Amino acid sequence: MWKNHAASSSINSSINRSRPKAWANLLIPPHIIAWVCIGIYIAAVGFAGFRMYTGIRERRTLAETEFFGLADVSASAGSQGFMSELFKASVLDALSSSKTLQGVILVAPIGNYAFERLKGETVNWTGDVPHFKQQFGLSKEPFKEGLSINTMRNVYLSAVYSTLDYAQCITILKHTLFVIGAAFGIACLTLLLQFFQVQSPYPPPSVQSSYPSESVQHSKNPAPDTDTPGETPEKSTPLPPPAKGGPKTKGAAPSPSAKGAVQGLGEKRIGEESAIRDRLASELHRSAFFEQDVVCMIIELEDTVHAKNLYPLIIDEVIRFFMLPDQIFEKGTNRIALILSEVNLDQGLAKSGEFHKLVLGKYPQFTRNQANLYIGLSSRAGRFINAERLILEANQALEKAREDASAPIVAFRSDPEKYRAFIAAQNTKQS
Repeated sequence: MWKNHAASSSINSSINRSRPKAWANLLIPPHIIAWVCIGIYIAAVGFAGFRMYTGIRERRTLAETEFFGLADVSASAGSQGFMSELFKASVLDALSSSKTLQGVILVAPIGNYAFERLKGETVNWTGDVPHFKQQFGLSKEPFKEGLSINTMRNVYLSAVYSTLDYAQCITILKHTLFVIGAAFGIACLTLLLQFFQVQSPYPPPSVQSSYPSESVQHSKNPAPDTDTPGETPEKSTPLPPPAKGGPKTKGAAPSPSAKGAVQGLGEKRIGEESAIRDRLASELHRSAFFEQDVVCMIIELEDTVHAKNLYPLIIDEVIRFFMLPDQIFEKGTNRIALILSEVNLDQGLAKSGEFHKLVLGKYPQFTRNQANLYIGLSSRAGRFINAERLILEANQALEKAREDASAPIVAFRSDPEKYRAFIAAQNTKQS
């Protein structure tokens, strides 16, 4: 039992789904964008490293200037009284006002002394002998200078400085990360556009708003409710035995129906009718293993005075639109069979509706009304079904489409649970 169901579609929805592909085609080739992004990454990191290196060199020059200034202050204050309160205050003030110096050690005949910007950060003591810590951020070789003090000889001053200006380093990292983030965003956008371009032939269910055809028929009854309910699905309508051989190999001559095709995609070969069953059986086996869906679609051009000239053009459009040359086959006179892998019945209806509108709009001189082109579909829909049965269901859907010119696209929709029960009952009867 078949039931009609009309669903209007928005042409804008179809146009919007095709925009990402068109947009992606207008961009610079992805491999060029990839190389540009890699170049930006390398340049950003290299420039950051160069700025770090020059910053370290500039900081060493500044530290050397500040150290000799500290040595002059220490010598002047030491002449007025070595290790007096005035001397200590002068050294600590000079050390605090410095931008780079972190610690100072004084070695004198009367003892060793240490001054630090932060106590315990730069100087360690071994007994009464001070020495600088070896840690990241401090200079490995301290500056050394002898002090000229009138009241004391053999007084030596040494100091270490911080090699990095952390505020400057943070600024450099921020700028570098900003440039790298911008390049990464461009790369992600390109990848996203390429994904849409590749996936556009089969929009995911989330973007399928409605069936694009003007009028769509499908069956809500289970698969066994056909015109011959007493027969098993495998024997309902015998199909001609498959001929020996398979799909044409690359370089084979085009099919006779395509000899009159205009120059274009129609000159490319499509599979022979004898290869449909084997190819579909292979796809059904693979989809059952991965729990995926498969749609079998049959397109028929009505036998009109223009059919002979229009059929090669329809082959062109099918190959161009579905982009599955190894899953498109001739089927009888003026018929084309397609196998759509990883596509459910709703997606197949949507794509067939888009294709139907495309043909009607592109060839108005041949297709003055939608009754000139019919499409029938059926899908695996979670069933363990053989190729013959799926082709039979698609053929039945096509015949239903031919009976009602107002609904040229018909889908055979089955209930998997009822189908399994029907098969089990048939097997019980046969046993």
